[in-house]
Amino acid sequence: MSKPCLIITILCILAGWCGWTAPPGHALERVAFRLHWVHQAQFAGYYLAQDLGLYQDAGLEVELRPGGPGQSNPLDDLRQGTVDFASSWLTEALVRHTQGHAVVNLAQIIQRSALLLVVFNESGIESPRDLTGRRVGLWRDYFAVPARALFSLLKMEVQEIDQNVSMSPFLNRAVTAATAMRYNEYHQLYQAGIDPEQLTIFDFAEMGLNFPEDGIYANAETWKKRPDVCRRFVQASLEGWRRAIADPRLALEAVMRRVEQAKLATNRRHQQWMLESMIMLVTYRTGAEGIGQLNPGDLALVNRILKEQGFLDRTVAYDGFAVPAWRKP
Repeated sequence: MSKPCLIITILCILAGWCGWTAPPGHALERVAFRLHWVHQAQFAGYYLAQDLGLYQDAGLEVELRPGGPGQSNPLDDLRQGTVDFASSWLTEALVRHTQGHAVVNLAQIIQRSALLLVVFNESGIESPRDLTGRRVGLWRDYFAVPARALFSLLKMEVQEIDQNVSMSPFLNRAVTAATAMRYNEYHQLYQAGIDPEQLTIFDFAEMGLNFPEDGIYANAETWKKRPDVCRRFVQASLEGWRRAIADPRLALEAVMRRVEQAKLATNRRHQQWMLESMIMLVTYRTGAEGIGQLNPGDLALVNRILKEQGFLDRTVAYDGFAVPAWRKP
């Protein structure tokens, strides 16, 4: 065997053992990943994958595009082909899948729902049913799906009030209940001077509605034609999350650099809370090494409830929707 052929063979063997790594001088493949919110600790694993050169080691040059108010929906960008990968909630992806957008789940990042409804104890609300007829702040579009499913299951109606990024309407008692993520808005209330003992929270996961949120998605066509790129991107991203779990201080620095560069209205303590919460949500049931897989039971639950409540016209099968890009080679 010639020397060049021997080198290529060795590289191929190594790729099979530990994943593809770009040889020195090899051109990196450019891909874009659309986040579904502004830069914050919710996406810390991707930041470390970028900062520590994990994407580069995987032969990729990754552009992380933040979302947020006024930005287009990440799955719209994915369908239009302006990005290669997108971060989105499982509920939205399932609804889109049944509406003709062949989107696939490459990896499930959050394993436990962080969604809450919060009320002040002074309101006298002791159970979700007590919200019947009350003003409830809900986010728009697919962010409201779990709450609407809950109200439908309980056969109750509320006055839905559009809730933006601010918790001011709730703090000013303009709504009885507000939507909050455990890692974000709930802590914002604490930073606004509210003692947690003043609040009652209704945790969707604890109420039997564990709708896992953040996942990594691609078009089915991308997975079909470029499975190696999908695997390399996902594996590097998951390793970024493992590094964030192992070294939260390093991850927080990566978050704060982006937050400060974007001049976002947040602070280190809030981002630290968010990171600590995210680590709990990402490692729920799986630990650091098992992150990435969409739990079949979770998918079955979300499928069943969304179908029962009319959000889906058919069940989305696990095979064909959840693909094994998360699995280590």
